[in-house]
Amino acid sequence: MPRILIVDDDPQSRHLLARAVYGLDVVCHCCSDGIHALDALRCNPDYDLVIADVAMPVLGGRQLLEVIRSDEDLCHLPVLITSGVAGPTEITQLLDLGAAAFLPKPLNVPFIRDSVAVCLDAAMVATPA
Repeated sequence: MPRILIVDDDPQSRHLLARAVYGLDVVCHCCSDGIHALDALRCNPDYDLVIADVAMPVLGGRQLLEVIRSDEDLCHLPVLITSGVAGPTEITQLLDLGAAAFLPKPLNVPFIRDSVAVCLDAAMVATPA
């Protein structure tokens, strides 16, 4: 069963993201900031997808994405980035850094589900048997 790590400092957003993927036959874990997310990823490398908000205290989504992309053990992970404040230039930069997709806030449940399904399908195809 695919495992998703949801990273957002807002409890309501974490709850909405977890509910959005409910029924996709996945296991969700949540963290409130990028530091805790990195700890979770390094302690348990079996995650299949990360969904992270851009604006978080301590370590935001952009910095988390940069660390994931530079880490040999994590660089394969697809990362979906969410934000309610990112403009077109920042979105382009996040995609250039390796985000799989951008999920604008307010969050749209069908778009979240579709984006998660696409990322998980691509990850399963890329994973050797």
